[in-house]
Amino acid sequence: MELGQAIRRRRQAQGLTLEELASRSGVSRAMLSDIERGIKNPTIKVVSQIAKALQCTVSFLLGEQPFEPRSSVELIKRHERQVLVDPQTGIARQLLIPALLRKGLEVLWYSLPAGKKTGTFPPQKHGVEGHLTVIQGHMQCTIGSEEIAVEAGDTLSFPADVSYAFYNPGPGPCHYIVIVDSYDAKVF
Repeated sequence: MELGQAIRRRRQAQGLTLEELASRSGVSRAMLSDIERGIKNPTIKVVSQIAKALQCTVSFLLGEQPFEPRSSVELIKRHERQVLVDPQTGIARQLLIPALLRKGLEVLWYSLPAGKKTGTFPPQKHGVEGHLTVIQGHMQCTIGSEEIAVEAGDTLSFPADVSYAFYNPGPGPCHYIVIVDSYDAKVF
């Protein structure tokens, strides 16, 4: 299922109009309509705002569902993962381990180009936690009002129920893994 269709289904299942979703998400009615019809590709930040307003995860809207393993060992090849690329910034997002979604965990790989910012993500539901490890490069993280420099090999844990943003000052891309733990918040 396409992202726009998933947003429309979730919105309609909750009995929301486009205007109501616009009010909850901070995304204009016109933009929501264009996204639902597949005319526009939203930024990762916008998808996050919509997911929060619809009380679900971005992974849910992208149709990334936990799989039922065929055996005790399951391999997911790189080319089998769904990649969401932000059309404005070039930020790429991939869900690494779909099996953990049922446990309220999203394990995500991000690639943030040099000189780019993620934009500010809205606060998640109380109890949601974020954990970030930089694999390559470095970044500036803003968690609430706190600024933190994170280098390759560093791990940052933070409450995701405050706004947060990431910036890569360069010179090269920054690759990082984020674990979003929604178990205590019962978001999944």
